[in-house]
Amino acid sequence: MPPDRKELENTALLLEERIREAPEDRVSINNLACCRLGLGRPAEAMQLLEEAAARWPEDPCLLNNLGFAHLKAAQASQAEEDFRKALSILEGDPETLNNLGLALSAQNRWPEALESYRKALTGTPPGSPLLVDLLNNLGCAYRDLGTLPEAASAFRQALALSPMDPEIANNLGCTHLALGDLPEALAALTGAARLAHQDEAIQENLRRCQARTDGETTS
Repeated sequence: MPPDRKELENTALLLEERIREAPEDRVSINNLACCRLGLGRPAEAMQLLEEAAARWPEDPCLLNNLGFAHLKAAQASQAEEDFRKALSILEGDPETLNNLGLALSAQNRWPEALESYRKALTGTPPGSPLLVDLLNNLGCAYRDLGTLPEAASAFRQALALSPMDPEIANNLGCTHLALGDLPEALAALTGAARLAHQDEAIQENLRRCQARTDGETTS
């Protein structure tokens, strides 16, 4: 069993014991739900969070985690409702707006997702750890909407902030590949493949890019 999973299971057992002793310990209930999400048990997390949110309906942290549980369970419309409830308590909260963007993206509602990500960006201070995720999510929404130059710009900004992230480098490379900008695509995908040796999808993207580059060179 991977060490991280074992650690999560041990933490979950400790939290379950704590909650038996103190059933009103909201923080422990929330943390236990997060452990269950991390262990790939969204249905159990959802049940725990639904019960907690009914008891403490004004807790935005519970609502955000409930939204994530619904997203994990492929219930994006319910997740959207959870995140909107959280925003009614924490209006303009960048993290919750980012979460709402994810729920909207999962429903293929790209213009609304873009609006949510943009609002989140305006409220996110420079240097915030959230900024990288937001820019990457913004790039994905632009890409799926079909506005590739804007997607490339967002991915490039995200990669500048997190240059060792293979997912972002792969996103940037694939976007440049779709734009036909082969030198930029090759550079980004080479970097992604170097950072993620065992990710077959990224390696395949690099091979496709190399094949197209070789084809253009010989034609």
